[in-house]
Amino acid sequence: MSKPMFFLFFLLFTTSLFSYESENKIQALIIGKIAKFITWEDESRDTFIITMLHNSFGDTLEQVYKGKQIKGKNVEIRYISDIKEIQKTDVLYVSNVTSIELDEILLKLKNTNVLTISDLRGFAEKKGIVQIYFASQKPKLKINLTSAKEQNLQIKSSLLQIADVIKG
Repeated sequence: MSKPMFFLFFLLFTTSLFSYESENKIQALIIGKIAKFITWEDESRDTFIITMLHNSFGDTLEQVYKGKQIKGKNVEIRYISDIKEIQKTDVLYVSNVTSIELDEILLKLKNTNVLTISDLRGFAEKKGIVQIYFASQKPKLKINLTSAKEQNLQIKSSLLQIADVIKG
């Protein structure tokens, strides 16, 4: 099975395969799957860093990525409570912020080559890159292609084919 087909299968049947798992764990797994379809401008670091702003997952990320690799790199999980604390990262997962805070976060991250992901309603429309949401108990993706290009991130077409794509 090709990688794109596997990912599509994964997204469509995740809730069946992991019906006992929480949405947080499913989202944590999806973060790593999405990353495989993204090319960063600078991939020279030895670790793949996922930063969580306002942790809403508990220790789920550590459980999911302990001893695992993304893009051939060991995964490091960081937690921050304020965007001022952000350091170099590959992925920033945003949760529990207001609309005004989200605008500030996305403005601060402009041209930083960071993949932003969230489950916040309207995240992709507000210029976040990937929004994870659930419809009929199945995980879905919404991708803002313009925001990805502004961050110098390339997204493989196979991921774009299974997501709702926003341009502009």
